[in-house]
Amino acid sequence: MSNTRTGTAEAAVNDRDVNERELSVSDGAIGVRVADGPLVGPVLRRLVSIVLARADWPLDGLDDALLVCDALSAHAPGHAQAEWVALSVRADEREAELRIGELRHGGAADLLRDATLPVVGNVLEGIAENVSVHAEPDGGSLLVLVLRTYPSGPSSN
Repeated sequence: MSNTRTGTAEAAVNDRDVNERELSVSDGAIGVRVADGPLVGPVLRRLVSIVLARADWPLDGLDDALLVCDALSAHAPGHAQAEWVALSVRADEREAELRIGELRHGGAADLLRDATLPVVGNVLEGIAENVSVHAEPDGGSLLVLVLRTYPSGPSSN
């Protein structure tokens, strides 16, 4: 790969990242784009952990969210529209929204279907309060998961 091509690609990606960050900041979400490979899982888990910790989620809610991350990261790269997956997380003290985008046409529905385990059923539908699939303007698809938690009461030791 030549330096000119790399510089152009980086400039295009950086311009798009800036636009995504501006959109993400406006709704309180934090978003990243990750190459569809082995880093999707670790990046998604860390992103969700940071956002939920800042929103003061209890540990059992964080554990559930990390199970969702495992299911997503196991299957999302196989449904990417290009060579990356877009991830964003927004949370307050009771609700978190995870968005997995830039998936190919039908990829969000396929990702949801792939999260089904024998005996257990669909992990995403079992943990998330709300699961929805949306078409994106570029012909791709977006999976949106809403997780809810309830603050734990004071310890009764």
